[in-house]
Amino acid sequence: MKTLLKTLFVAAAVALGTAACTKTDKRNAEATADSAATTAKTATDSAADRTQAKLDRASKKLDAATEKLEAKIVAASDKLDAKMAKAGAKMDAAGEKLDAKMKAMGDAAERTAA
Repeated sequence: MKTLLKTLFVAAAVALGTAACTKTDKRNAEATADSAATTAKTATDSAADRTQAKLDRASKKLDAATEKLEAKIVAASDKLDAKMAKAGAKMDAAGEKLDAKMKAMGDAAERTAA
């Protein structure tokens, strides 16, 4: 009987020990899973933050390039306007000179005819 009781006692002790280990293992596994989930979320958030920062920098560079290009276009337009105005003034002066020569030739022809 003593051997049977000892065997039952040892079996009960082993069962309780196993149950305790199983609960501890379960808690450890849950803690590990929670830690892994937190780490994954942190990594995802960090990657999202880095991506957003890159997008912000790219947007700022694009805005700066757009402003620079706009300034160059305005400068080129102003330069073209100035050249066109200068060419227009030269054309007007040439037209006036031609009119004066034509009038002078007409006056000379009238004097010759008279």
